[in-house]
Amino acid sequence: MRSYIEKRNALILALSKFVGCPVLMSSQVEPEMEPPFIVYSITSDYTPDNGLGNYSLEDGSTEGTAVEVREEQPTTTMSFTACSINRIEERDGEQVPILGADEALELATLAQGFFLHGGRYATQKAGFVVVDVTNATSRDALELDEMGRRFGFDVRLRYTRTDLAEVDTVSNVTTKQKE
Repeated sequence: MRSYIEKRNALILALSKFVGCPVLMSSQVEPEMEPPFIVYSITSDYTPDNGLGNYSLEDGSTEGTAVEVREEQPTTTMSFTACSINRIEERDGEQVPILGADEALELATLAQGFFLHGGRYATQKAGFVVVDVTNATSRDALELDEMGRRFGFDVRLRYTRTDLAEVDTVSNVTTKQKE
């Protein structure tokens, strides 16, 4: 049984490998990060389906105890933003202009494709099922003296949440006869 954070980290690692660039939590991006890269944030880590969940009992860690298990399938919403800037790169000895808006849109589209089809197995292996992928829209931002080109989208995923509570059990019962 993996925690939400372990599942999220497995998903982000698989996405990073798929798109071929870093995928970083938005609050952990260093200002000197070279584009292109993707940042993500968790819009909502737990949106319940308003059910009570499924309950079961398992043996506890010590004799005379049991573990009450509650499982449910809430959703989480993650927001992804592909980031780039206009720049000149040297490739094969030539100066190649990179249009940041085009690069960011292509990267966002590639990341969307991961959730729509290409990363289905990796998403499932991480412990999620895709519920919804939104359209990629411009999220440009002014960065000091130039425009940071950004395109972003949101993904809603379903996962299994398991909560455990150790409970005491009744082992010896004595009944008294009424006189």
